[in-house]
Amino acid sequence: MTDTTRELPRDLEFVPLSADDDETAGQWLDLLAESSGDVPHAAPPCNVDMIGSLRHAPPATALDDWVARADGKVVGALRLVLPEGAPAARVDQLLVHPRLRRRGIGRALHAHALELAGKHGRSTLSATLTEGLPDGPPLGAGPAAFAAAMGAVRADVPGGLHQWLDLGRHNPLADGVPAAPPGYWLVTWGTVTPDEYALQVSALELSLGDAPADAAQQEVRTSYARQFEKMRVGRGRRAHHTGVVHEASGQLAGYTSVSKTTGNPEYLLQGMTVVHRAHRGHGLGLLLKLANLDLALRHEPQVRLVETANDETNRPMIAVNEAMGFEPYDRMVSWTREVGSAES
Repeated sequence: MTDTTRELPRDLEFVPLSADDDETAGQWLDLLAESSGDVPHAAPPCNVDMIGSLRHAPPATALDDWVARADGKVVGALRLVLPEGAPAARVDQLLVHPRLRRRGIGRALHAHALELAGKHGRSTLSATLTEGLPDGPPLGAGPAAFAAAMGAVRADVPGGLHQWLDLGRHNPLADGVPAAPPGYWLVTWGTVTPDEYALQVSALELSLGDAPADAAQQEVRTSYARQFEKMRVGRGRRAHHTGVVHEASGQLAGYTSVSKTTGNPEYLLQGMTVVHRAHRGHGLGLLLKLANLDLALRHEPQVRLVETANDETNRPMIAVNEAMGFEPYDRMVSWTREVGSAES
């Protein structure tokens, strides 16, 4: 598949995207809405969240946002994600207006992405694409075909499993929230983590629970939790957290997080769930997720769908999700190409 069956607009230009450019940003939001059907079953884009994303990048990450414009109108968009210290630039968004596809705009956006990645000193361009599952809904092959036509190859690494919980079909809280096992108690908080837990949350998340929660390591990267909260608040998102405290040490043994955008009352995103390795085997992961879902639904009663994703090798957490009624939907697979190589 190529993107050149019709003529590329002669006046196509690339323009940096800024939240302060109301006209261009508004057209970009329209493009996102028009393209939302490209990802079945996903939450519609939230304008507050997306404009916020132009101002607030994730911790230790930079974003480079552009639009393609023809005849004064936005016809495509590109977002590069640039993790600190990594060799790769990740294409998070490469969109062409549905009515203007197969005119070479996608290929032009890809060429611009390569140029930008080189300017940022990145040696690799990557993207995460979705693949259908044997028992899941059929997904179009267009994105993978386009990536292959642009010279990318499917990375030979484990992918991610995307799961959804439909609360209209499954009620994981039918039997209530189980009691915490002896020696542990639950704590809850909202979008902002209490000071007493901020460094512990940062250490747990950055280590995925596989290293001691040592708050001395560069103040756990100047408190990852606080940086993440700044991004979340800036994007207008609300969050709900439940943690479990180990009684003997007084330390946080694990926590879980869910969040939601301003504009999608029925959708909830399950975020990080982590239990320190010294406290695994007590059912704390499932307890945390059930207790936090109960907390979130008390504050967000309109929620009907919960989305989550995990590395497909993380079978313990996938099994916890399945026990709650989450169902697999698709796989997320990485595609990569070298920045300096010639296009296919």
